Formats: sequence, structure tokens, C-alpha cells
Amino acid sequence: MTPTQHLECPGALSDLILQAARQALPAHVDNLITLPDCGERNRPLLPLLVGLIDATRATAAAVADNAWDAGQPLPDDLAVDLILSLEQCISALRQARTAC
Repeated sequence: MTPTQHLECPGALSDLILQAARQALPAHVDNLITLPDCGERNRPLLPLLVGLIDATRATAAAVADNAWDAGQPLPDDLAVDLILSLEQCISALRQARTAC
């Protein structure tokens, strides 16, 4: 993916969230976060990824707290789907780490 290529998600809701997250990043995001050199093509993506992961971690913690407080666990199917999605993210990051 080139920096000018549009990043999209397959789901309509996911794509709206991704668009909003990209718009939320300031033009000079490097003033907010310092990342090591990750290559020209990943330079615009990594701040977005870091922010989305941080937001996802906070949201998952809130879901866990709410499930405990309400005594209502997530349905197994939904929990497994979410876990599988996160495992796909982990796999992709591991591939990126060992790319060459």
C-alpha cells in the first residue's frame, strides 16, 4: 500500500470508523508520537495503527468491566469472532516484523 492509496475496511461500519480515525489524526501526528523508522510506506499507517490498538484495548477493557458488572458475559460466538480477529492482527504484525 502506498501512502496515497486509500485504506478501506470490508465492513461498512468498520470503514466509517477507520475514516473517522484517519480524520482524527492531526497533520503533524509526529508531534504526538515518536516511532522508529518503519519505512516510507508504513510511516502514515503506524500512528493510525497505534491509535486504533490503544482505543481497542480501552474498549475491550470497558466491555470486560461491563460484562462483570452486569453479570452477563459476551456470547461465545461473538467472543470467539473477536478473539480470532485480534489473532489475525497479531499474525499480520508478526509477519511485518520478520519481513525481508
